[in-house]
Amino acid sequence: MPEDHSQHTGAFDDVAMASHPKGPNLPEREWRTAAGNRLPILAVVVLVAVLMAGVILFGVFMFRSPATAATLRDIFLVVLGVQSMIIGLLLIAVLVSLVYLVLKLYDLVHLVQTELRPIMQQADDTVRTVRSRAVFISDSAVKPVIEVMACVAAVKSIIRSFTRLER
Repeated sequence: MPEDHSQHTGAFDDVAMASHPKGPNLPEREWRTAAGNRLPILAVVVLVAVLMAGVILFGVFMFRSPATAATLRDIFLVVLGVQSMIIGLLLIAVLVSLVYLVLKLYDLVHLVQTELRPIMQQADDTVRTVRSRAVFISDSAVKPVIEVMACVAAVKSIIRSFTRLER
């Protein structure tokens, strides 16, 4: 029995179709996008080729004139020495900055321990005092007033209930 190959049912067929654009048969927008994606790759390849050619030409030039090569070698050694000195100075500056930051952190911790901790303790004592005074005032002034008002309300409701019964 012959198989019907007119329908694409496998994922491989879809990938194969998507990976082979038909160039001019693509809509203009997709064709330009595909060409635009190749441009950075082409630029990198050209740049690498130019750099390799430059290195090769420089090597040939240095091989043919050893005096110039020796002079350039000396210049590069001086440049590398200066660069090493600059990096060393920058590392010293970073180290000094780090020591300064550690000292400032120590001062901050000392400030918290010596000055802020007593302030926080005083604030805690103040809150405890206010709480105890609020409880005292509640027990000695507010509770009796509430109890008296509750008794008055009870007496009023009893009197109302008796006066309503008489009517």
